[in-house]
Amino acid sequence: MRKSFIALFFGILFISLQVKSQNEPLAILLTWTEDPTTTITIDWHTAENQSQQLFFREKGKEKWEVESGKTHPFPFSDRFVHRTALAGLNPGASYELKFGKYDKVYFFNTMPASAALQPIRIAIGGDTMHEKKMLERTNKQVLNYEPHFVIMGGDMAYENGDAKAVEKVHNWFDACKKTLITKDNRIIPIVVGIGNHEVAGGYYSPEKFSGNSEDREKYAPYFFSLYAFPGQPGYNVLDFGNYLSLFILDTGHTNPIEGAQTDWLATELNKRRNFTHIVPVYHIPAYPSVRDFNGSRSEEVRRNWVPLFEKHNVKIAFENHDHAYKRTFPIKENTIDEKGIVFVGDGAWGVRVREVHDVDETWYLKKALSQRHFILLTLQGNHQQLTVINKEGEIIDSYPEFEKF
Repeated sequence: MRKSFIALFFGILFISLQVKSQNEPLAILLTWTEDPTTTITIDWHTAENQSQQLFFREKGKEKWEVESGKTHPFPFSDRFVHRTALAGLNPGASYELKFGKYDKVYFFNTMPASAALQPIRIAIGGDTMHEKKMLERTNKQVLNYEPHFVIMGGDMAYENGDAKAVEKVHNWFDACKKTLITKDNRIIPIVVGIGNHEVAGGYYSPEKFSGNSEDREKYAPYFFSLYAFPGQPGYNVLDFGNYLSLFILDTGHTNPIEGAQTDWLATELNKRRNFTHIVPVYHIPAYPSVRDFNGSRSEEVRRNWVPLFEKHNVKIAFENHDHAYKRTFPIKENTIDEKGIVFVGDGAWGVRVREVHDVDETWYLKKALSQRHFILLTLQGNHQQLTVINKEGEIIDSYPEFEKF
């Protein structure tokens, strides 16, 4: 009798898992390549190579609209990526989604047309997954704050462009599906940047890269196949109406810091003089909390990009790579200046942390901690507020002092 009961239990469990797997795609990723107030780019992964349809409708409407996307292989995997872009959406609206043959209904929100009337919440960090459970733990804390979207500034799955590491990438997507979708099935969009662990060999060199897309796809195959943004050449800018311009940069992984990328950055910043918020996110820090201040790429960022940030009134720059938390004093022209830029981050979303520099002995560090964390950036009007939450859900820092939004 007992054996029959156990067999029945596991039989029901197996069937329920099969039904669940048939009810939803293997993975889902929402991001943007155009204005997030009126567009969305949607990826879902399946085991089928056939082109699939996406069903969507604005909440409250009965009729489903249909879009057909493009399908391409998931590198080194038996999975396939289906991608559809929607445009002409209403700002600040909710849209329901169904993926191909799957019955489960999800939804997403377009970004508001303005940050004047309501706070915009963005969860920011990097270096996300030494272990799947580490990523999931921080993601669950993120979910408590229900941000509008997430930014991960490189080193997502630590796959190093290696075909043998494909299961790490599967795990990263699975963790995000399980822990960055709300209980009522709102999918939180994710914007990513490139880090050294997205690239075979970690860094750009003239011997490997001739400056074409084929070379970048060869050395960073997952990054350029699985994330619609930033796309080629590995850096880009995303404009939210006219209130936020998000710059995702490449600190020497598939592109040199100096040269074409810096020239592009200068041009694009100059076009956005009237934007309320300019937010740069990149991997290697200009002002490291763990590594050497005189490291070559940190020095290149300070020499090439920081003067441009200063010229265009950037308030806060988000950095990663060091596996710790840091916040600098406001810095201008490489000295402490209350009118300068605050550099925050250092990438410890889901990784083992490192020992930080002594704050009292490091002129630029206001605060540094060896803790896993994410940063919640809140924008409203022309204000920017940082709240830093660790893996336990504790607030470990804020800047400036808490303001009521």
